[in-house]
Amino acid sequence: MKNGFLSKLRSVFAGALATMVVAGAAHAQETSRLDELLSRGKLIVGVSSESPPFGFVDEKGELVGFDIDIAKLIAKATFGDETKVEFVRQSAAQRWPNAQNGTIDFGAQTTSIYADRAQKVAFTRSYIDGGVVMIVRKDAPFQKLADFNKSDVTIANLTTPTQEERAKRLFPSAQIATFDGIAAQFNAVKLGRAQGAQLDGPVAAWYVKQNPDMRVIEERLTDVVNTGIFMKPGDFRLWQYLDLTVSEMTGGYLFADYSKIYEKWFGTKPLNVKWYLNQPQK
Repeated sequence: MKNGFLSKLRSVFAGALATMVVAGAAHAQETSRLDELLSRGKLIVGVSSESPPFGFVDEKGELVGFDIDIAKLIAKATFGDETKVEFVRQSAAQRWPNAQNGTIDFGAQTTSIYADRAQKVAFTRSYIDGGVVMIVRKDAPFQKLADFNKSDVTIANLTTPTQEERAKRLFPSAQIATFDGIAAQFNAVKLGRAQGAQLDGPVAAWYVKQNPDMRVIEERLTDVVNTGIFMKPGDFRLWQYLDLTVSEMTGGYLFADYSKIYEKWFGTKPLNVKWYLNQPQK
């Protein structure tokens, strides 16, 4: 009798717990940030203002760049109007706190996807390939990465744990200078305060194009990596919406618009992901 009562009690408890879980999941769905931004009528997007060509202030004082145009394309897809977006200028170190505390809906900030970062924020699939390289002055003697591992060499880093760890691991003998923005990081090398700077490949290519007295070391610091849009973790509906939008940009109905943006900033046409995946394997 006692065992039967305990069994019933366990069943009731389990049923109540299941109801709470379902109710909690339903509540989470009801309170998605996606509903909030749709009701608000505009996106709030975290971007860089010191990372050309992804996000920077031009000679007219306007915020421009590849990531700026990507955010506008998402606004156009969401509201039918690319102007329905508010930009929050933030440093690399502010990305995770601003996503986690709700200051931004999401960030589009030339952010490489790494496992340790995915413990802090949620990422969409990649919207552009990245990868880290070393930029130096054209007249510098450096030919390979091992040349930087000397006590009289200074490496310019961003304020990110990833760059700090990489510099300490690859260049333990070198000095480290840390900067909040990519523009300051680049200028440190150009002006001779540092001998090399870790930059994302497309960013470095843009800088070299604008500054013929600079060059990129052929040996890369990382393999090609994915670059994703990031947001507060745990909001499935918002993540799903942004991930599907990125999918359409890189291989669906938004590809034509995405292609124009890509060619505008990088001078070449992007690969259509869907077309590439449908090609026969050799």
